[in-house]
Amino acid sequence: MDCTQNTIRNFTGSIAIGPLVGLPSSDWVGEDVANYLLSQNVRITKFNDFNSPIVSDYIIVVKLMPSVAWLMDKANAGIKVLYAPVDIFHSPYVFWQYKERLKLFSGFLLHNDRVGKLVSKTATAPQFPIEHYLKYQIHRDLSTEKQQELLWIGHLEYIPSLIHYLKESHLRLRIRALTDLEKLPAYEDYLEKSLHKLCIPYMVTNKTNDSAVICGVYVEQWTEQKQADLMTSCVAAFDTKIDSFAYNLKPPTKAQQFIYNKLPFACSEASYSFEYFKQLGLKVAKLTELDYLLSGSYSKKIAQFCDAERWRVDMKIVGASYINACQNAKLPPKFSTFMFFLMNSLYFFVYLSLRLVDKITTLSMLKIIKRVIS
Repeated sequence: MDCTQNTIRNFTGSIAIGPLVGLPSSDWVGEDVANYLLSQNVRITKFNDFNSPIVSDYIIVVKLMPSVAWLMDKANAGIKVLYAPVDIFHSPYVFWQYKERLKLFSGFLLHNDRVGKLVSKTATAPQFPIEHYLKYQIHRDLSTEKQQELLWIGHLEYIPSLIHYLKESHLRLRIRALTDLEKLPAYEDYLEKSLHKLCIPYMVTNKTNDSAVICGVYVEQWTEQKQADLMTSCVAAFDTKIDSFAYNLKPPTKAQQFIYNKLPFACSEASYSFEYFKQLGLKVAKLTELDYLLSGSYSKKIAQFCDAERWRVDMKIVGASYINACQNAKLPPKFSTFMFFLMNSLYFFVYLSLRLVDKITTLSMLKIIKRVIS
């Protein structure tokens, strides 16, 4: 920790972090870390959009992609711009949309090694592994008996994967599922289409402000207090993201939240969470290994791992990793503006083509599926 504190204390530059737009990712990766570094007397500027005037040695861009003109302006001014993509690459066409633009960054702050492999196909700037700090911390008394309930937490966009898994697995334990239920009206079209792809008719019953039954699965409104209560009382937790391009590039945030609070956790072997903890020496229970998930030996392994490795998600470590990234960033090499815009135009055409194909394929599949299940 002394080395970490020295990294922060000895840093004399200035950092701008944003855009901070109130999304969970911009709060967790941007706002919270910026506030911590401010508390350590680091010169931090927070900005809300790319039109804000920024005077800083370094800029850390969180998730939202700036324009080509904005990035070129900063590079020409000798300002090192680092990018934390988080989960921006939700489809291959998004990568093609931004492929040439990625070359204008001075570094990448990555929560997922797979994103690094994708980015390295086009950009040569240095990559810096970073963690989500442990935002939600509980005291989990391992000596007390736990409720025989499994905890699932996720945004509404992941509800289809949960419903599909539960219909296939026939779990004998009660499921406590927390989600951002207040956004249901905005997600109904997405849920209907996603569930139709899984040959599951979309249906919502018993809807209240606090809960609903979606396709036979009881889900509850997420609150920080309810999450803390259930993380304390449930015997274990699990995640059900489907093996897909978008899900495979997600940060292992939820898995970290559970495991670094000593809550036994299971996930798909294809998920990055499984790979992430395997790299650190922990074999996470698979979704097919319910007995192992609930075993005393696994619970003990989780607790021992947490005691040994929880330092990784300490805010002091995370804050220092941002500064280390800035200090080791490298301005993008000089390039031909003509060739840049030519390639950018070609990649944008690929983006439009892939997006159109994706749209046509999705609509065609939905028509076929609706006929099958109707």
